[in-house]
Amino acid sequence: MRERRQGRSGLIVFSLFAFVLLGAIGATVLLANDYRNLNLLLARFGYAPIDAARATRELRPYELKGKRVPRPTGFISERLLTPETPSQARFVRTIRKAPEALCAALRAGGFENSGWKAGAFDASNWECQSTRDFPDSGDGEGGPSSAFLLMRGDAETHVSSFRIKLNIENPATRDHVTEAAARTIEIFLDEVHWQPAPDILADIRALKEFDLVRLGNRLQFKKETFSEAPRYNFTITPDRTRDRNSYLPDYFDRTQWLPLPKNLDVVR
Repeated sequence: MRERRQGRSGLIVFSLFAFVLLGAIGATVLLANDYRNLNLLLARFGYAPIDAARATRELRPYELKGKRVPRPTGFISERLLTPETPSQARFVRTIRKAPEALCAALRAGGFENSGWKAGAFDASNWECQSTRDFPDSGDGEGGPSSAFLLMRGDAETHVSSFRIKLNIENPATRDHVTEAAARTIEIFLDEVHWQPAPDILADIRALKEFDLVRLGNRLQFKKETFSEAPRYNFTITPDRTRDRNSYLPDYFDRTQWLPLPKNLDVVR
């Protein structure tokens, strides 16, 4: 009995396997060529054929151009980046006024001078200088207060520096000295067509020290520390802290290459 049951079970399994195999072969034959054989069979028995034509649609723009690989996104370490600060202006304000005309304007403002001449010790350097006294009945042994003006150039037609020295020997004439200096500086700025500087003039009248850099020029007002009497110097000179002959952007500055974070501990 047991052998008969095993024989029947094997026959059933083989029959099912054969049925599935024949069904797969038959489906492949009927569905091939867009249901061609299946439609012939349906037509033979009076049934409507199956429409196997694919519906056409308008292609989208990205499909017309083809699929593109997305652009890769890169990440740069913070150590390789410098702080994003705007580059400083590279405009340099120069003195284009004729030196002889400047000397004449300063002479009209109260500082008598002999004009623009070559230096006594170096003929390649030109200068214009003047000294103005402010006498008073209360002057002591040091003499009256005075102001010394010196304008220099490295060529006959080029002004490179401007200086006024205030010697306040008598405190009673302090206001006269500072006002004359402020007025002379105002004349100079007007003659060279620079913008007015009321803040600078106010600091000079108040004998307040400052050190400014504006458009490639250094304006400094400083008190002499080695003198007993109050003596102050106001100067306008080119700013030499940076190379003004270079117009390269700041990213060519080697000191800005690969800066390390401030809080980074250096391992020794």
